[in-house]
Amino acid sequence: MNFSNIKLPIGIIGIIVAQAFGIIWYVAQMDSTVSNLDSTVSTMQEEATTIDIAVLQTDLKNLQEKITMMDEMHSEKFDPSELEEAIEELEDRISGLETTDALIDNEMRTIMSDHSGFSDVLKDMGISGYGDNRAYGGYGDYK
Repeated sequence: MNFSNIKLPIGIIGIIVAQAFGIIWYVAQMDSTVSNLDSTVSTMQEEATTIDIAVLQTDLKNLQEKITMMDEMHSEKFDPSELEEAIEELEDRISGLETTDALIDNEMRTIMSDHSGFSDVLKDMGISGYGDNRAYGGYGDYK
């Protein structure tokens, strides 16, 4: 093929040359962008590794402190006599509460029995306006 016989207008040649420069410029820009992104990713990976190591070291310190605290808490020997003393104290307090409850119940029965007796006397006397219809919960039976 003989290229010397081909006749092209200068405008078409200019457009083809401009397109070639445009393509070269576009490819150079893409190469630059890819290079920048590659270096950014490398930097981020290095930073992430550094941060991960720092976080892991901090977590390790915290765990070591907690283990030390747990060891100190459990290093104190359990003394069964302290538990026995606490149980005896609770039993004494419960016994005292039961005694107090029995005294209160006895006093309540006495008071309610007296009220029932007063009610019977008032009924027998026929005092006008007497309207005490309260039931004393069976306490009157303990006279």
